[in-house]
Formats: sequence, structure tokens, C-alpha cells
Amino acid sequence: MVKEQSEHARESQPFVTQVILYGPGATTSSFHANVDDSAMVNVIDLKAFNKAARHLKKLTCSTRILRMADGSEVLSQGIWTGTIQWNKAKIRTSFEVLDSGGIWSMLIGKPLLEQLEAMHNYAADTITI
Repeated sequence: MVKEQSEHARESQPFVTQVILYGPGATTSSFHANVDDSAMVNVIDLKAFNKAARHLKKLTCSTRILRMADGSEVLSQGIWTGTIQWNKAKIRTSFEVLDSGGIWSMLIGKPLLEQLEAMHNYAADTITI
């Protein structure tokens, strides 16, 4: 069943959340993250990563070239692997690091959403993990 959009329907907004990345020892870094369940990778913006790099594990090499939503291709600068906390959930995962041009700091994509078995309720604009 398809519902017609009313004249007064609210405009869709990106789903933004706060996450914590864990580095060596007890060091942590907080990020605002956009959730995009159509993104096939998890991504951290290069500038945002560099601001927090002293608190996080170093990047490992990546040869991936990632295609952005606008069709452009961007070379990954490396992969960060570590523990992330989103609300009460803590999990080890990986993020490609690339220059997004500052459009966002972090993008939570389908891989992390699948790991967490996340459920997105679009009507209420909530994610349950």
C-alpha cells in the first residue's frame, strides 16, 4: 500500500546520531554520524579523522575507490578498525577514511547497521539497535 504525501508532510531530514570511537587504552573520540542505510560502506571524513587521530589507532592501507552519491569517485585514504559505541551498543567494526569535502564527519552505512541488526522506523524516525 502506498500512502499519498499530504501537503503538510514534514520534509525529510538526515538521521544524525552521536557515536564514540575507542582508541588505544581508554582514549575516546566523539563524532556526529549520519546514518545512510543505502551506503555500502562505513566512512569517516579525512578532516574529522585527522582531528581525532591522536586518540585512535592508525589507518591501515586501502586500495578502494569509492563512488559517491553524485557519481564521483574518491580514493580511500585508509581503513580505521576499532570499537565504536552507539548508545549502549559496542562493537568492533571498520570504516574507510576519505575526503568527503566536509559534507559529513562520519557515515554509518549498511555494514554497521547489519552488524547491529538495526531496525529503522521511518515513520517515527527512530533506529533501534
